[in-house]
Amino acid sequence: MRNSLRIIFVSPNQLLHNQWDKAIDLNKEVTNIYREEQIIEFDFSEEDIVLFDFDNLGEFLDDVLKSKVICLSSQLDELKGYKLLKEGIKGYGNSYMTPFNLKGAISVIKSGKLWIYPELMNFIIEHSTMPNLDKKSKKIELLSSRELDVAKLVSKGLTNKAIAFKLDITERTVKAHISSAFNRLELKDRVSLGILVKEYLT
Repeated sequence: MRNSLRIIFVSPNQLLHNQWDKAIDLNKEVTNIYREEQIIEFDFSEEDIVLFDFDNLGEFLDDVLKSKVICLSSQLDELKGYKLLKEGIKGYGNSYMTPFNLKGAISVIKSGKLWIYPELMNFIIEHSTMPNLDKKSKKIELLSSRELDVAKLVSKGLTNKAIAFKLDITERTVKAHISSAFNRLELKDRVSLGILVKEYLT
């Protein structure tokens, strides 16, 4: 019986497989898929995390969307990333991002959240609206002043590290404030938090 979580690399490019492998813990099961027919035949599950080479295999994205997909591309485009997120991917980033960043992306997606780079987050916040915004906006008043400070910086696309530096607090404290804001506002990810705060302040 296999572990419930599998990491799956989907790309015809061996160099990408090698690069992505650097982000994976030694005890994690990795499946390598190189060819189109392998994609069609493979039994993807909802628990799988798929690192997907969008540049070379984009037309096969629908075949893997059952899983938690990180679309990776050498030429990032905010509009394309926005559309792909609407189609159901869980992450979007550079094919050759550092192993440290890729490992972080996998961890975020494993926890059920979205992972995107700051510029894409800014784009989404600028171009998105949320249903029931008026109802949720009123709950912003429940945030402490510090939670609101952090939320405002989230809405500008800043990373936790950048927020910590700007407010002169630790990253752990930033995470605690964001988690508390999620709970108070009944949100699940920082994109939604950023959109809500932006709409509330305008």
